[in-house]
Amino acid sequence: MLKYVRVVKEEDLPMGKSIIICAKNDEIALFNYKGKYFAVANKCPHKGAPLGEGRIEESILICPNHEWRFDVETGVSMQNPLLKTKVYPVKVAKGSIWVGLEKEGDKKALGTEARKLPSSLKFNVPTIQKPINPEEEL
Repeated sequence: MLKYVRVVKEEDLPMGKSIIICAKNDEIALFNYKGKYFAVANKCPHKGAPLGEGRIEESILICPNHEWRFDVETGVSMQNPLLKTKVYPVKVAKGSIWVGLEKEGDKKALGTEARKLPSSLKFNVPTIQKPINPEEEL
């Protein structure tokens, strides 16, 4: 579940500009692109450059260091679709910009329950009882 936090007034982020904010433990790059707000993790997944210092062209965020490109709505890289930057939901209310963050405790560890392999996946691996080379020791 998300908790929205107020990060800045609309008047403090003019069209075409960006700011870098810290919310909880996250450093977030917030952009005003053609009057619409986008928030992404400030660290480029390619080499760690600050994405907040980048620019947006045709809804594509361009990293300032190596010009890697990311879709501002999905965070997916144009060069490598398997590489993605985190995208945060943004809303505007009462003249302020709000960014959605996960609440503490929302993340559950996966694989906490013991599970057994299906019998069809079980197999035996033979072990070597005697050294192949008689001069070697086990």
